[in-house]
This record gives sequence, C-alpha cells and structure tokens, in this order.
Amino acid sequence: MSAEPAAVSAAMAADTTAHGACETGETVRSYLRRLRFRDPALIERLAAECVERARRRVSRHDPAELSRRAIEEAQRRLDQALARALGVNAGREPSLIAAARAALLLADAGVTADEVYLTASANPALASRLSRHLPQAQPPEAPALMQPQKLRFFLFKSV
Repeated sequence: MSAEPAAVSAAMAADTTAHGACETGETVRSYLRRLRFRDPALIERLAAECVERARRRVSRHDPAELSRRAIEEAQRRLDQALARALGVNAGREPSLIAAARAALLLADAGVTADEVYLTASANPALASRLSRHLPQAQPPEAPALMQPQKLRFFLFKSV
C-alpha cells in the first residue's frame, strides 16, 4: 500500500517536470525568435537541445534555474555561431562577439541568426555584412602621449 503513494508521487513529479520543461521550451523558443531566428524547424531543434543540456545541469525541482540555464545555452550557441562565421575564437574575442551580436540584433544588416548559425566555417561575405554595422567608439580611439613624470615620495628622496 505504501508503494502506491510513492508511485503516484513519482508520476506527479514527472508530470510537473515535463510541464516545467514544456514551459521552459516555450521560453527558449520565444528567446530564439527575439534573437532573430526565423526557421521554425531550427528553432524547435535548438530549443530542445538547449533545454536538454540545461536539464543535465540543473536539479529537477527548480524550473526557474532550468529556464535560466536553457537561455544561457541558447546565448552561448549564438555566440559560438558568430565566432565561427567571423573566423575568431569566442573565448579570446568576447568584445568582438558582443559587437557582432549587437550588429545582428540592433542593425538591419540583412543577416538572420539562421544564416549565422548554419554557417559551418568562416564566411567573409557574412563577416563583411556584419562588420559594416559593428558599433564604433565615438570619438574614435586614439592613444595620447604622456610626458614622463617625476615621482616624489614623502619619506624618501625624489627618484
């Protein structure tokens, strides 16, 4: 008789987990659309992969953490796709990847996230279309010369 409530609670927990994963999947699909993914099949596949990877890293009873991790995974995959399309290492060029993400999301560069994600290697044409819309420092950075300064110490003679 005690096995029945345990089986029922396990089934209820599985149902709750499945419901949480379904909500998380919808959240990730919505986020992918905001990242300018357009192909419904690609969105479904990416959302399922992101939720599955997040599920392996999170306890089953924390849907908020599952959702957060799944969205982080979607962001990481977009960043890796941008790095691959630009021909750079995402870990070594985070500011370039952030600028490319901004160009993709904020500018009308004529580039979709689908196109970026499906690029298998460095794509000079895609990189040039994105680079035209990369944010630029205003005014442009220019190193300034600095005159040598004499150091003065209170307790010691000047050097």
